[in-house]
Amino acid sequence: MSPLKHALLNPEVRPLWGNGDEAQLLAAYERVWSRKTIIRQLYETWYERIATELQPGSIIEVGAGTGNLKRWLKARGRACWTLDILPGKYVDVQADALQMPLAAGSVDNIVMVDALHHFARPLAFLKHAAEVLRPRGRILLIEPYVSVWGRFVYRYLHHERVDFDFGESTASKEAWDGNAAIPRLTLARVEQEIHDLRIRRINYCEFLAYPLSGGFSYRSLLPGPVLLALHRLEQARLFQNRTLSLRVIAVLEKSA
Repeated sequence: MSPLKHALLNPEVRPLWGNGDEAQLLAAYERVWSRKTIIRQLYETWYERIATELQPGSIIEVGAGTGNLKRWLKARGRACWTLDILPGKYVDVQADALQMPLAAGSVDNIVMVDALHHFARPLAFLKHAAEVLRPRGRILLIEPYVSVWGRFVYRYLHHERVDFDFGESTASKEAWDGNAAIPRLTLARVEQEIHDLRIRRINYCEFLAYPLSGGFSYRSLLPGPVLLALHRLEQARLFQNRTLSLRVIAVLEKSA
């Protein structure tokens, strides 16, 4: 990491960066969430969009991390069970996502927020997820999207790699090793590879507000109210497409 990027790290994150302690870094991200209002505001707009797509019934969040979605849903009267490969105070089940301890046809909704692009075998996970879903059950994803603009942002302004030559394998992969290209690659193949899943809806969003907010890792480059106003402007369709957007919200549904 360059000296400039290191200097821009959030104060909670900087002393832990690169030390390999995933549990401590997760705790630091929870402190960032509590302190950084703009991050909560941005993520909650995505949570609202996910909530409108949820089927009635059970909700499992995979890759739940600090439990932000779980707490947001609870405040709105919906229970959410959480699963993660790492332990945490908001994690209900610690398990590998490829071996979820769930019965076939037992779940109505599986939600993932910034998780799929960390998986070594994302299509294998989606196939497993389809098995545990009930008919018409849904997988709802909020993930990075490498658009034309996103290719520049993720390659040069973000700490995670962009690897379009990615191929699924059985090789081990660190949980924090992200590849921003994975969601785009995976969504392009999901209906060909998993015949009982179909893409019901894909929405694209975010242009400048999120990268300028610094996310969980970096300091904000503009004041929160300015970023929020910019985010509102970005709701125009001009910015919500495969050319300019930095995020994708995808709804996958199991056949009846």
